[in-house]
Amino acid sequence: MKKMSMVKRRPIDNALSFFNTCFFTGYIPFAPGTFASILAAVLIYFFPGIFTSIYFTGLCIIFGTATINGERYEGKDPGHIVIDEFAGMCVAMVGHKASLTNVIIGFALFRIFDILKPFPVKHVERLPGGYGVMADDVLAGVFSNILILAWTRFS
Repeated sequence: MKKMSMVKRRPIDNALSFFNTCFFTGYIPFAPGTFASILAAVLIYFFPGIFTSIYFTGLCIIFGTATINGERYEGKDPGHIVIDEFAGMCVAMVGHKASLTNVIIGFALFRIFDILKPFPVKHVERLPGGYGVMADDVLAGVFSNILILAWTRFS
């Protein structure tokens, strides 16, 4: 019988978990990614100057990728890590007016692309570590952003 050993948590692990789980929403037992996206949508609606900023979104993607790579986990995309959904929702809304309608449409489109994972969203998910975890949600956000742009320009 193989003896299992516990990995000792470092002090930084708690900070990484707090960030990567979006204030622990990743520990909600059902649909944690959806709850992280809802959290992002609410913050985008109430604080659009921050959360629809290309600078904030870029930092969220970079820091999210780095912290996911720094956190210890098993498997490809652990369910409790939801910073990728938060960042993807921010990508979906970058450059758009954060009206209630736009935020709801952005949320719905982002979740559709994130769940269905059409090509190439599914393909980039295969990247190693935090790169794949973040890339599929960022790309789902880009697709959502483009559709919101088309909707707002042509409606």
